[in-house]
Amino acid sequence: MEVKTHYPKHPLLRKYIEYYYFLKTGSADFRSSYYAFPHMLHSLNIHRDVTCEIDVDSIIVRGGSANKHLMVLQGRYDRPLRIELSGILDKITIAFKPLGLNPFISRPFSEVARDTSQVFTDWSDDIGCKAFLDAFYSTGAEDERIDILETYLLSRYRPLEGEDLLLRALAMLTDFDSEHSIPFIAEHISMTPRSFHRFFHKNLGLPPANFRKIARFRHAMQNRMFSSRFRSLTEIGYKSNFSDQSYFIRIYKEMTGDNPRKLFSSIDKLADDHVIFKFIKDLQ
Repeated sequence: MEVKTHYPKHPLLRKYIEYYYFLKTGSADFRSSYYAFPHMLHSLNIHRDVTCEIDVDSIIVRGGSANKHLMVLQGRYDRPLRIELSGILDKITIAFKPLGLNPFISRPFSEVARDTSQVFTDWSDDIGCKAFLDAFYSTGAEDERIDILETYLLSRYRPLEGEDLLLRALAMLTDFDSEHSIPFIAEHISMTPRSFHRFFHKNLGLPPANFRKIARFRHAMQNRMFSSRFRSLTEIGYKSNFSDQSYFIRIYKEMTGDNPRKLFSSIDKLADDHVIFKFIKDLQ
C-alpha cells in the first residue's frame, strides 16, 4: 500500500497540522488490513464514494458506494485499532497535532470526538463545506487539492481559548527527563488539579495522565524505529521514563497487542516514515 505525504504550506496551518497523506487505489480488487496504534496526533480522513462501518476497535471502509463524500475522525484510543480498506479509494488524511483540530471546529474536541472513531459532521452545516469538497475532488493534482483544502481550513480558523495554557501543559507532560506531576503542572498554569483535568479533557478528549501514557509509548517507539543511539529495549524504556522493564512491556502489550520485541520485528513505516502500521494482510 503506497501513500504520498505532503506538508502544510501556510505558516498558520503548520502550527496545527503535522502532515497530509493521500491514498488512491485503482482497482476494485484492492484489499488491505492493518493495525494502527495509539498516537498523540488525531487523523481526519476525507473519502469519496465509500461506505464505512465503525466499531469500538475497528473501521471498515469500502470503495464503490454512492456516498459522495464521507469524513471519518479518529479520536483518542489506547488499544490497537484495526483498519480494513477495500475497493477503489481516493482519500486524504489530515494528521492534526494534539490541539490541532480545535481551532477549526465549532464545538469542544471532547464533543466532536466522543468515540475511538466516528463520522465527522462538525462541518456539515457549513455552507462552504460542500463547495470545498466538490472543488477538492474536481482535480486529481495533489498540490492543487492541498491549496483548496488549506483555503477552506483557513476560512474555518478561530483562535482557541486557553491555547497557550494547554501548550505549556503539553510540553510539561511530554518532558520525560523531568516527569512533572499532574498537580505540579496544574499549579504551573494557575489551576486546581480538578479544573485542569476538566479543561484538558474538554480540549483533548482524555485525562492528562492518559495522554502522557500514550506520549511515552510513542516516544519509546520513535526511539526504537528511528534512533541508532539505543542498543536495547531496556535502554529505550529508560529513556522514555518507564518505571521498569515489566511496566514497559505491559504498556506495549496493552497498546499494540504484542510485546516490544515482537512488535518491532513486524511493523511497517509509510508516508515518509510518519505512519507506523502492523499489516495483517496486503493484497494490493
